[in-house]
Amino acid sequence: MLKNLPEEVLNLWNYWEIRGMVLLSLLLQTILIIFGRWRRTIAAVWIRILVWSAYLSADMVATVALGNLARSQGDSSCDGSKNANNSIQAFWAPFLLLHLGGPDTITAYSIEDNELWLRHLLGLVLQVGLAFYVFSKSWGSSILPFIAIPMFIVGIIKYSERTWVLRSSCSKSLRKNSSLSDFKNSYHVTRIPESDLAPGYWNQYFRQAYTFFHISKFTMQDLAPGYWDLMLSYTWFSKNSADGAFKVVEVELGLIYDMLYTKAPLIYSRFGIILRCISFLLSVTAFIIFPVKIEKHAYSSIDVAITYLLLAASVFLELYAFLCLVFSDRTMMWLLNDGGNVWTSAIYSGIRKLTTRKRWSRSISQYNLISSSIGDKQLKCLKLVGIDEMMRQTHVKRKGLNGGLQNFIFEHLRKKSEKMKKNINLFDKKLRSKIIGQRGDGVLERERVLGNFKWCTIEVEFSRSILVWHLATEICSRNEKDTSNVSRSKCLSEYMMYLLVIRPNMLSKGFFDEGYDDEFQSNSYKDITRSYKTARGYDDEFQREWKTGRYSVVDGGGVLARQLLESISESKKRWEMIEEVWMEMLTYAAAHCPWKEHAHALRRGGELLTHVCFLMLHLGLSQQYQYNLSDDPMYVVSIPKTFLK
Repeated sequence: MLKNLPEEVLNLWNYWEIRGMVLLSLLLQTILIIFGRWRRTIAAVWIRILVWSAYLSADMVATVALGNLARSQGDSSCDGSKNANNSIQAFWAPFLLLHLGGPDTITAYSIEDNELWLRHLLGLVLQVGLAFYVFSKSWGSSILPFIAIPMFIVGIIKYSERTWVLRSSCSKSLRKNSSLSDFKNSYHVTRIPESDLAPGYWNQYFRQAYTFFHISKFTMQDLAPGYWDLMLSYTWFSKNSADGAFKVVEVELGLIYDMLYTKAPLIYSRFGIILRCISFLLSVTAFIIFPVKIEKHAYSSIDVAITYLLLAASVFLELYAFLCLVFSDRTMMWLLNDGGNVWTSAIYSGIRKLTTRKRWSRSISQYNLISSSIGDKQLKCLKLVGIDEMMRQTHVKRKGLNGGLQNFIFEHLRKKSEKMKKNINLFDKKLRSKIIGQRGDGVLERERVLGNFKWCTIEVEFSRSILVWHLATEICSRNEKDTSNVSRSKCLSEYMMYLLVIRPNMLSKGFFDEGYDDEFQSNSYKDITRSYKTARGYDDEFQREWKTGRYSVVDGGGVLARQLLESISESKKRWEMIEEVWMEMLTYAAAHCPWKEHAHALRRGGELLTHVCFLMLHLGLSQQYQYNLSDDPMYVVSIPKTFLK
């Protein structure tokens, strides 16, 4: 095909084929270095598309470039000038190995990539062999092969690091290396006196996060911690303020993200630091020797410029990795735990001022099914080309997580944990299942109105319950004069709707039926928000017809809205009950979301649902535990006394 092109175009392609691919490989690495860590704190779609594209393209481009280098080195019919260019291009082979090793900020795009470590091990063997072939073919009287030796070592180190990290982060390795003894040891070593538990005291957040990280790592492998461990976690974690509890979870999830998606398991070890020092010294050595020893006039000026760029980028990569190491949360923890003198305290204070970055997006995604369905008339035709899911994303809005909502969530969870604590039989699994499994029925039972609302809570599928309450919340809010009581309920309602429509995998017992779109599109927004006026009353006939499926979600939403408006006349009390119902739905979803989905959410800027799940875990609100009477006697004797205070 290329032979049919004009000779000028063909010459231009031959001249820039290898050079362009090497530069493209460098560009992709730069994108991954810079934006690879940003995806943890930015929930926007554009950054996921950018990182995904760069991640998938980077290895392919580097591999093809290395293959083209091998092909060009195998051409023995070149004249002297071309041999010189081939010689300096062969010097690029170690840099391509370096690119295949990837940056420290992203080794895996998703957790499934960690399971492919054997594929990367095979790639390591083949690509190193190919690079060595290119390296050996260029060996001659030139000084270039000797300058390439340090970079060749650096490239092998980087590629080996990536393979080792992928292996250590796969599910089998994580399960094998997870132990609750790390949690207990860390708890006793780093536990802070209550006098230090002051709001805004960052030392306690780092220490707690490091301790709870061990029990979270264990639990996320679907392993069951002991009941005593959950109680031990509760006695410490429950003393936090709402803001403090969220900060602990922020730092903790950052550690989990680093464990799953970056080179942190290696670079924060003693061996990893030694490898960092070796890589940095070798990169700097090559960067210094090249301009001193190279005969620039013997090579193409463009090739020399590209080589300078590759050398500078390799040094920058090492410096960037060093800065990430210094300013990381793990360094903070090391200074706090192993420091203790005036100098380390001063260093800690100085670094803290430079690391005020966000640890997650702190945003709550919002999706209003009524307005999005009615306003999206073209959705049907888009289904034919398979981009209706992308169009739904355009209706997602984001709202910042404020302190008021944080306090509401944490106090709700703390009350649930205290309810279990006050019960005489602490090991009653039925009681725990009931408390954790409440999805609106708990608050309705407390208000003694559960009998009238069973039809839209415990007697219906969770997904259908979300839809009915979402519609009723929207109808009630549109007919509310005092909107000051509405915001929290609408925020939780639209967040749960977002999970149901955009992230249904996070609702293990939920699904989104696209047929609901037709129900909403057949009505105007005004008709839906006023449907409670013409809705039939809640009676035995309605219950029978609802169970048989005769009435749609739109009908059910109108009936529920009428029930709420007529049965609870006081606006403030009504909205307090509605927000409590939504909070129970949120905790139910958090408790039943698979751990794998929480891990996926970390690379999308984080989810409120994930934070709620970890808050519940540390407050002892977990069914994933085992109780064994043969546990350590020390814990059997001492923990219940502390727990029952």
